Amino acid sequence: MERKANSRGISKKGAINLKKILRRPIVRITILVIIIILGVLFIKNCISNNVKNNKEDTNLVGYQKLVNVKEEKYTFINLDGKIKTYDGYLSMDDFYYDTTCVSKISEDNGVTQMALINTNNKQVVKYGTYNSFTQVVGGKFYKVEKDGKYGVIDYKGKEIIKPEYNYISITTVQEATEVVFECQKENKYYFANENGKIFYETDVALHSISYANKFNKDYHSIIYISENDEKKYFDLVTGEQLFEELDKVNLSYNILSTDGKISFYDKNSKLKTELDTSTDYSSDARVYFKKYIVVEQKNVTSGTREYKYSVYDSNFKKLIESKERISPVQDIEGNVYFIINESDGVKIINENKKETKIEGYEFNGNNINNVQYIVLNPTGDVSTNEVYTLKGKKVLDKVTEYSQKGYGLVIKRYNDAGEAEKFILLGNDNKIALSEEDNVYANDYYITIENSNNNQVSVIDSNGKIKLDKVSGAKAFYVENYIGIQSNDTVSIYNINNGKLTFTYKLTDYINRDETVNVIETTTGYYTFDGKLVVEK
Repeated sequence: MERKANSRGISKKGAINLKKILRRPIVRITILVIIIILGVLFIKNCISNNVKNNKEDTNLVGYQKLVNVKEEKYTFINLDGKIKTYDGYLSMDDFYYDTTCVSKISEDNGVTQMALINTNNKQVVKYGTYNSFTQVVGGKFYKVEKDGKYGVIDYKGKEIIKPEYNYISITTVQEATEVVFECQKENKYYFANENGKIFYETDVALHSISYANKFNKDYHSIIYISENDEKKYFDLVTGEQLFEELDKVNLSYNILSTDGKISFYDKNSKLKTELDTSTDYSSDARVYFKKYIVVEQKNVTSGTREYKYSVYDSNFKKLIESKERISPVQDIEGNVYFIINESDGVKIINENKKETKIEGYEFNGNNINNVQYIVLNPTGDVSTNEVYTLKGKKVLDKVTEYSQKGYGLVIKRYNDAGEAEKFILLGNDNKIALSEEDNVYANDYYITIENSNNNQVSVIDSNGKIKLDKVSGAKAFYVENYIGIQSNDTVSIYNINNGKLTFTYKLTDYINRDETVNVIETTTGYYTFDGKLVVEK
């Protein structure tokens, strides 16, 4: 007999069974877990998008380089190697942050006018809005002029400062990720942040702007304006004036030193904590790797010298305290370790406060970072060195010479047979043999081995994999994943990722090289580093 379905096409029994299933605890828990996972993924996606949006304000966005102008036809190449052309303009600048300034003659009055356009050739700021545009801070902002007065807009066309000042100068802060605009009119000077907020004004003409480094992008920048032998400190984000009651201030990062005391300031430039120091101690603080602060306190009044060393994290929480000097080092993966020389050996403490002790040795103080090893001396013997991992494992002894080269150590030692050895030591005890004539150089990504006797170049990565093996010539340049090797009058470019030869050119034909978009200009045209012809001359 055929079962009758309800109006939704599901039998009543089926509906009842579904309700029963949904009432089961295991089913409810499973559904709840799925909802939580989806919620977490949604939040992560929002955070990721927010990070991307924030990065747009600090990184080069949509950069296109003008490589050729021919009969008012402007040819650009972007960071991805794509080519785009524009015509009909009298002038064009490079594109930064997807916008650039153009000019053309107005059909109405025959006057040259300027505008801001994006890479899709759409007007961001219309012709005639301003008389002129000047790219500043890498194109993130434009100084504009209208009827003899100056203002500032951002690359999206938003007016930051109205064009009402006689002049505007720009001071870049924190590697040009933030700026201060100094504006002048009617014998007064006004200081504004990148949102256009004026936080200070003065009629003193002789002044200067400086800033203190900060831990990382999460912290606000603190700037100071010097005038009449005084310094006035400001939180650049909020515009609030700081430290008004203090006469002598030494500000480094978010650390304030005054009267022998150390104070820490948080992300909003508010006083977080102050070291409990007595007048018997002078204090000094240093920041390492934009993550940790090491404070040294020295007793200067007692008959014997006494020291205190303390490590604080970026939230100013005390992690480690010692009477012996603390030396922070960082490995290739960015992990930080704290090394302390004690009377009976070397103590290594990781970021989780886990301690490793190597007895009978001392750390010589060389701050070798971005590798996985430290070099120690047997106590009382400075003639030999021994290599250990940062976890306390012994790797090599009888080391006579060593030097850091990027993520590797160049080692000279004598083996058990008394024979001299030279090699590069990488992670996981990986060794690359060297001859005595080999010279080693490094950047952030690769290590280059150059043999001047044989006129050969080799390239290895951090895993010891050979990317280029004994190519004839001498290194001419290094650009990200490309290397140029010169042999006689010819330069050959290799893609280090795959080891392939991509382009060659004669020195007699060479004109210019743009390493931002990886373009070579020769007498015959413009070529990418991969050998693609951009524009023929």
